[in-house]
Amino acid sequence: MEGAAGMVAANFLNQRVAPDGLTLAIPGRSWYIESIIKRPGVNFDATKLTYIGSPGAVTSAAFVRASLGIRTYDELKASPRPVTFGALGPGTPTAMVPSLLAANGTPVKIILGYVSTARVLFALEQGEIDGSFTVGNALATRGDLMSKVVPVVQTGSERVGVARLRDVIRPEMRPVHDLIIAPDSIGVPLIGPASMPVEATEILREAFETMARDADYQIDARKVELPVGNAIGGAQLAAMVRELAAATTPAVVMEFTRLAGTK
Repeated sequence: MEGAAGMVAANFLNQRVAPDGLTLAIPGRSWYIESIIKRPGVNFDATKLTYIGSPGAVTSAAFVRASLGIRTYDELKASPRPVTFGALGPGTPTAMVPSLLAANGTPVKIILGYVSTARVLFALEQGEIDGSFTVGNALATRGDLMSKVVPVVQTGSERVGVARLRDVIRPEMRPVHDLIIAPDSIGVPLIGPASMPVEATEILREAFETMARDADYQIDARKVELPVGNAIGGAQLAAMVRELAAATTPAVVMEFTRLAGTK
């Protein structure tokens, strides 16, 4: 069940699924942000759903074509011409991080409307765009492309020598930064409806963590580009979402909305 960055599935889980632990969902990477900023059409409260677990955090990066001659964030910021970044929808991290860079004085131009990450990467490979913000392992299966791009800024600290996004933006931009990159910090959560029985919740959480440690699972997870080795437990996930919601003040929502180009 797809649609609206996972909101369709999350709405369905909240409104039409019995909280008995027999129906779970993996809506995607950013659906809970739509709840936190109170986007129209959201019929669920992300802080009240039941969190089972996540494969773990990921590190994403802004990659640019090596042929541009740009090797660092400072060089990107000093570019004499706008550097085009391909993106999906306006509220997705693929667009929001380049928007954040632009707000930080980086000469970035965002090209919206790509239907999939694969299409963005193809456009990058063909020279249709100059850059893309994406999860690093999305490039892992495209060795030909990986050799043609350079990471210039990243959300985590996975790549030695690549600047962290949080460190290069102005301090006053960090609260909205934390909201934008929450999908990297939280990963792809497995969730259930609100008010699930405690016993069922604990059984599922323990099963998820056992699965995450399983060698066969880890082999399969790598095949589909899921993080391995740093799974996040359900209780910790729930706390992370609550903390994110508490830190998202009206001022942060206003800035997020401005960067997304929505009202």
